[in-house]
Amino acid sequence: MMDHDVGLAAPARLAIAYVPAFYRSAFTLLLQIDERLADILRSAREPMIAQIKMAWWREAFGNAPHLRPKGEPLLQALNDSGDVIPSAALDALVSAWEMLLGQNPWDQQVTNDHADLRAEAIFQTYAHWVGSTQDVQPVGRVWALADLRQAFPERVAQDVRPNQVSLPSSRKLRPLSILTMSTRTRSGPRVVLHALTGR
Repeated sequence: MMDHDVGLAAPARLAIAYVPAFYRSAFTLLLQIDERLADILRSAREPMIAQIKMAWWREAFGNAPHLRPKGEPLLQALNDSGDVIPSAALDALVSAWEMLLGQNPWDQQVTNDHADLRAEAIFQTYAHWVGSTQDVQPVGRVWALADLRQAFPERVAQDVRPNQVSLPSSRKLRPLSILTMSTRTRSGPRVVLHALTGR
């Protein structure tokens, strides 16, 4: 299974460093898949082509490992991971990015729906892995909305704003709070301080 963080931004790499070793590769892979799907949207010239690419990923995720296309490193990593990443999380990620196709600008409803699915796929999956009973959906939604605005500032409607929520204080949820903190500040040292202290 992939255990590197190729293609991920510095805050994501910092968050990964705080993930328990057993789940580090799977969490990395979830973030890489999320980024790959975002790239489809980022580079789309024709919504229909982007839709075909999303459908390809959805079908690949839904297939048994031995039926998935060969030669795609993310799918190979997924095969190597066994059943650590639930299929529902993968389906939610595709749905989250697919719903943005053909929409411009993205209004509050579509961005909320997008954020809910990404929060479920990444934040809730991670919380389940580490045995946390805390509801991380609200903070995951805030992260996803803020991250979307930073990645696609010209496409998110001006009135779309994430709510302010408290970051998880639990040490085992630190990767999630690091991701969220990184959307609140552009200060690298501030994010590192939060990673070290939780403040």
